[in-house]
Amino acid sequence: MVVCPQADCGSSNVAALPHYWESLPAESPLKAKYAPPAGGAASYWASLAVVVLGIVTVASGAVGLGLAVMVAGAVWGAFLFRKSAKATALLDQWRGSHVCLACTRRF
Repeated sequence: MVVCPQADCGSSNVAALPHYWESLPAESPLKAKYAPPAGGAASYWASLAVVVLGIVTVASGAVGLGLAVMVAGAVWGAFLFRKSAKATALLDQWRGSHVCLACTRRF
């Protein structure tokens, strides 16, 4: 049984946050308060296209420019990966959260 960790509460009237959020009516103001974090679905196609453009540029003879374009595409892809991983971690944390129905504390 999960108990609220708030010192002055200690209620056992606790619900899993995702389940509680789904049970709220659409017009409830709590629907926005307890909403899941934005998803991090990243599309790597654009950064991959930049890397391929850099390879084509290197093959056409402009080695310095091509390498710079390839590095820029790789850095962009790494940035997208980190952003997506952070969003996924936040969503996983939200899925494991609870809400106390007595004091409305989220934990």
